[in-house]
Amino acid sequence: MLKDYLEKLKREKKKEERKEAAVKVAKGVAVGTAAGLAAGVLLAPKAGKETREELSEKASEVITRGKEQVKEIKENVAEKIEEVKGKATAKIDDVKSDAQKVADDAEALKEVVKEAKDEIQEATVKAKKEIKKEVKK
Repeated sequence: MLKDYLEKLKREKKKEERKEAAVKVAKGVAVGTAAGLAAGVLLAPKAGKETREELSEKASEVITRGKEQVKEIKENVAEKIEEVKGKATAKIDDVKSDAQKVADDAEALKEVVKEAKDEIQEATVKAKKEIKKEVKK
């Protein structure tokens, strides 16, 4: 049970690492897109003022889209983290409950053993008395 839990945590960690990699890729795509747009605008046959305005607009668009993508990825990651926390907490509670059941069973077993020991001692004393009676006859 604990092994399964640890394996699940390992899988979740790998998922988080893949998500982090996806964020990095998204950032790279945004930067690459911005660079491509900038190069395209700079090389286009337009007046300097028009080129600067278009470059500014495109850069703003790329930045806005990049921020939205990063925000969305952060939200998804936060949701997954909360989901994993909830599942981990539930699993921990299950393990604690199982451990308590084992402890309770062990305590009950101790009582049964104690009662059996007492009964054996009583039977031994009784048997000794009867043997002494028989020997005296």
